[in-house]
Amino acid sequence: MCEKKVIKMKNICIDAGNTLIKIAITEDSEVRSVAAFSLLDTDKVLQYVASLPQVGTCIVSSVSAVDQAIIDVVLQKSERFMELTADTPVPIRNLYKTPETLGKDRLAAIVGAHSLFPNRDILVFDVGTALTIDFIDGEGNYHGGNISPGLNMRFRALHDYTKKLPLLSQTDDYHLLGDDTSAAIVSGVQFGMVFEMKSYIDHFVRKKPHLVKILTGGDIIFLENKFECNIFAAPNLVFIGLEKIIEFNCKLRS
Repeated sequence: MCEKKVIKMKNICIDAGNTLIKIAITEDSEVRSVAAFSLLDTDKVLQYVASLPQVGTCIVSSVSAVDQAIIDVVLQKSERFMELTADTPVPIRNLYKTPETLGKDRLAAIVGAHSLFPNRDILVFDVGTALTIDFIDGEGNYHGGNISPGLNMRFRALHDYTKKLPLLSQTDDYHLLGDDTSAAIVSGVQFGMVFEMKSYIDHFVRKKPHLVKILTGGDIIFLENKFECNIFAAPNLVFIGLEKIIEFNCKLRS
């Protein structure tokens, strides 16, 4: 039966982002392990995938191309292969006008958020290469969201599009006002991003007082303690969503 083979077996969930490819083993709706590699480290990814156990399903969410050699190994490891696309059935109502252009990691994160907090209004912040902000209401309707540069992209842009500003990176040693150029860049980038996120929270809370705020993505460790309000940190949110999509499709077939 489908339920025994997929829902109760280990699954492989692959999230290929802009800079990293992350691979999780899930079992019984839980994320058991996660490994991350550079998109350029195909050999390391192949070695890792080859070491994985046989699984029920492998699902791939990709915003960048996954090397076919990796897919070939994954096909040998799984009884069923799924690629998350705009046509894949999901357990939410997607109101995005161009679902084919919606990042599959964003879609999976929204599904994961809805599964963690059903019947709640949710604002999801994914802090990775880009900062994405997505809203799903308590009835499971995904209304869309916004995209702006992530922390590293903001630092890189200031360096690349000026003649003299240095390339810097995130640090916990910063103040509201920088007293030299480097400090001004760090404070401007980091406070700018935090204030941007806080403004979204304030705006939505005025309309949705019981709003759940979820933080995920590569910069989660740096940003999770930068907010006075309660914000739920979910580093594996995309994988939680991918696992739920596997379960949902399995139930549709059973």
